[in-house]
Amino acid sequence: MKKKIMTLLLALTMILSLALTGCTTEEASSSDGAASTQAETTSAEETEEAAEEPTEEPQELVEMTLQLKWLPQSQFMGYYVAQEKGYYEDEGINIEILPGGSDIIPEQQVYNGVADVGVTWVSSLLKYQSQGWELVHVGQPFQKSAMLLVSKAEAGIESPADLAGKKVSNWFGGNEYEILALLESNGLTPGEDLELVQQDFTMNQLMNDEVDAASAMTYNEYGLLLGAGYTNDELNVLDMNDEGVAMLQDCLFVSEEWIAENEDLYVRFLRASIKGWADASADPDAAGEVVYNVDQSVSKEHQIYMAGEIAKLVVPEGFDPANIGYTDMEAMQQTADLALEYGLLSEEADLSEAFVNISYWESATK
Repeated sequence: MKKKIMTLLLALTMILSLALTGCTTEEASSSDGAASTQAETTSAEETEEAAEEPTEEPQELVEMTLQLKWLPQSQFMGYYVAQEKGYYEDEGINIEILPGGSDIIPEQQVYNGVADVGVTWVSSLLKYQSQGWELVHVGQPFQKSAMLLVSKAEAGIESPADLAGKKVSNWFGGNEYEILALLESNGLTPGEDLELVQQDFTMNQLMNDEVDAASAMTYNEYGLLLGAGYTNDELNVLDMNDEGVAMLQDCLFVSEEWIAENEDLYVRFLRASIKGWADASADPDAAGEVVYNVDQSVSKEHQIYMAGEIAKLVVPEGFDPANIGYTDMEAMQQTADLALEYGLLSEEADLSEAFVNISYWESATK
């Protein structure tokens, strides 16, 4: 009897144990299911919220055009370097750099709306402004003139006075005013005291002794002479800066109408351009290679030579690179005075803010 009771109690214990185990398993399963459901719900909600969040769209670049004074060369290296390094894109600009040429007048391109910003010589811009063209000077990358008169040392031309009785060449077309100032400030009248003739875009006339002295830019034609085998000792140079008749050259300009509607855009363009000029001037070898890759019309060696000489105009000795693009109003006034004195202008140039505005440079360099 006792054995039957023990057997019955053992059976009841096992049944109770199984019942309790089943209950625990169901609760655990229920708990796991609830947790899984909650996790799935949370994940779905997070996915839905992520889908609802707006994705950041790429910045839309503003189209902008820059008209150069001449063909692609290191004379314009600051703009090409800024384009190559993405400085314009950083400012939200898609820049198109338009090459110039003998049949392209930057002032006309900008005035007619073909280009937004142009590069020209200050003397040329002053002439168009004096004729009523509503154009504004808005930046001055070149701080010095690059104009030289070069002769063979054997010709004995060591000073302007030595040009008397000689044949001198220049390209004309607005490039002659520094030469005229040099001659007339030294008492020499073309056609009477010397012969002033048309120069082509090579240095062949000088090398072939067809002229006694030829015009040359420090960064281009003078380098061609060196490349042709002449040494510095075999050449005499009259530098317009040293002779006190230098006129400012490459500047930036816009139309009054365009800048009135695009002041912020121009400031961004100028800021990117200044960065490009700073990099190019600090490493002209690399800048020359960048320009060569744009247009291989001349050798890489000549582009690099030009870049080194251009850097000396943009950041002359003693000039603070932080001031790249700055407009020196004294140099501007000298350019205007010479333009008036030697016939480029018929009346004094207006150098007020309406025609020469430095506020954009100030905003770009803050």
